[in-house]
Amino acid sequence: MSDKQVKIISLGDMNAIYVISPEGLVSFSMVPGNADGARWEKGRPDPMVQISCLGDSSCIGFAAGMTRHNSGMTMSFTYVSQDVTETDQRKEITTTLKSPDGMRLEHVVIYKKGSRALRIFTKVYNDSDTDITIEALSSMSLSGITPFAGDEATGRLVLHRFRSRWSAEGRHAQDSIEDLMLEPSWARFGVRCEKFGTTGSMPIRGYFPFAAVEDKEAGVIWAMTLAASSSWQIEAVRMDENLSITCGIADYEFGHWRKVIEAGSSFATPECYVTVAAEDFEMVCDRLLDVQKDKLLDNQRVKDLPLFFNEYCTTWGEPSEENIDKILAVIKGRGYDYFVIDAGWYADSVKGWQDNMGDWRVASDLFPNGLKSVVKKINDAGMKAGIWFELEVVGKDADAVTDTPHLLTRDGKVIISGTRRFWDMRQKWVEDYLTKKVIDFLNDNGFKYIKIDYNDTIGIGCDGAESYGEGLRQCVEATRKFYEKIRREVPGIAIEVCSSGGHRLEPGFMELADFLSFSDAHEEKEIPVIAADLQSLILPQKSQIWSVLRASDPLKRIAYSISAGMYGALCISGDVFDLSKEQWEVTDEGTAFYKKVSPIIANGVTRMYGPFQTSNRALKDYQASVRYGDNGKALAIVHTFEHEGPQEIEIPLEEGYVVEDVFEAEGHDIRISDSCLKIGFDQAFDAVAVLLSR
Repeated sequence: MSDKQVKIISLGDMNAIYVISPEGLVSFSMVPGNADGARWEKGRPDPMVQISCLGDSSCIGFAAGMTRHNSGMTMSFTYVSQDVTETDQRKEITTTLKSPDGMRLEHVVIYKKGSRALRIFTKVYNDSDTDITIEALSSMSLSGITPFAGDEATGRLVLHRFRSRWSAEGRHAQDSIEDLMLEPSWARFGVRCEKFGTTGSMPIRGYFPFAAVEDKEAGVIWAMTLAASSSWQIEAVRMDENLSITCGIADYEFGHWRKVIEAGSSFATPECYVTVAAEDFEMVCDRLLDVQKDKLLDNQRVKDLPLFFNEYCTTWGEPSEENIDKILAVIKGRGYDYFVIDAGWYADSVKGWQDNMGDWRVASDLFPNGLKSVVKKINDAGMKAGIWFELEVVGKDADAVTDTPHLLTRDGKVIISGTRRFWDMRQKWVEDYLTKKVIDFLNDNGFKYIKIDYNDTIGIGCDGAESYGEGLRQCVEATRKFYEKIRREVPGIAIEVCSSGGHRLEPGFMELADFLSFSDAHEEKEIPVIAADLQSLILPQKSQIWSVLRASDPLKRIAYSISAGMYGALCISGDVFDLSKEQWEVTDEGTAFYKKVSPIIANGVTRMYGPFQTSNRALKDYQASVRYGDNGKALAIVHTFEHEGPQEIEIPLEEGYVVEDVFEAEGHDIRISDSCLKIGFDQAFDAVAVLLSR
């Protein structure tokens, strides 16, 4: 093993490690730049690019049908060269591999200087004179975990993931390697594999495309997230002392994906964002967000987050000019920046609104003067107007449901998911139709905001490509391109990505958006838990959070809801016609406080406190956080849940902070002593937000 060649390249506070075996196989790993004692001699080679083709051999050890890891094709690629290019802004490492049959791979690592995470992807070239069909291809494969133990590191490795269900997004899960049965066997034979991911056009349905491995004894965490907008997979694989984590497009067995690489052509994978650090889990997650920060659009670089009003939880799908007039009379002058007209503006007087998406005709009975005059009223009230679309789908009650030549099919049959069919976004006719119905509509009526929803999934894929999975990938990429077209052709537009709340909260879609719907848990008590969990995965300045206010809410519940919205971009809705004077006073105090602390929300680092909630629906005790801004200020948010009797919650603070301002509905004993913020609560489901400064 001592004849392995180890190449180390410094990338900020991380080192990229390339281990080249005597046979020319190249493995890739990372360690913190200041780490000592990393060892690379143990274990067998585990190549940095995992690829498999039609007719390929699987790895020995009962891998067939479970994983394509270390397939025959993968093991045929050997090292050719490595190029490192560097400018004042970035460093890029391209490692080239080649197989005997004329295939070439480029493993690309991009480091933006000052960032704490890397971007990695793979590009495959077919330099042969025949086509080849690939069935698996990794964006990134990180091996050699853990280099800080000379053996198999029993009892010290943990796999972190985030699970997701509708209205329960971003639940942190962690499992020991032993509990996942990823220990190597006595004979170092028999592939161990934990494969997880999502199949379909809702990429956050089951899991987020995220994984982290923690070496608890070394205090080092490797973490990654995949910019995958359709079917994806992550595999934790092991056969010997080393653990590998591989991510990419879902393969043929998991996601029905095959792609023909024609002679002389190439294909690039989605990017994976990767980091490593000797820091705690919260900070490692924050490091990954650096790539999202690097990709922010210019108009997203705001310190003062907007305040939203969305009428959906006020009218529940029955917006009208009359209703909007009534709402504007109440909220005008209260500091709202956007007024969003949600679903229902296109309702049919007989069929209703829930299942006639696709025709996109303004309901004349609801808006007898059209929408342009309503937009003017919103503008005159000091707000920008927004509108809801679910542009990729056709509801069962729409006239367009009969337009089968332009709908997605599988095996020649129109795909029906629930009550929805799907436009084939690859078609020029569909692009032109949606350009007229969406882009021209936005421009003609003066909208400056679009909420793009998506409320069902294509499933395994569709016709029109080499495989169902490739058809799916192409359709979703066409959708992404239409988002980009909206951005180009509607001046000053802000885009919100929504998919039944949070089913598209992955980097690929998030980077197209100004704002993201965090969840559909519109007015549930678990909102602060979901919103806080998502701060590990989403830039808070993009995470739009519902604060739905009801006339039946006690004042402490008003404070509870608004404080929860301060985990991101605050969106008010609810019984605005019927709130009492006292309820409006608390609401206005909360929205003014939100405006004051928005620079901290937009640019800060969060520390979480309180017990892990084993049930989102039966919350116990409390949740607290402190978000430290870059301006000498911090925002503490505390929510109480079910508990017996009075409780005093203590939150550790960095040195030197004092209380500058407080948002609360009722008086609480709030003080700082012994480097702790201490708040006394008498009741369950109460909340306090505290602005701290030093």
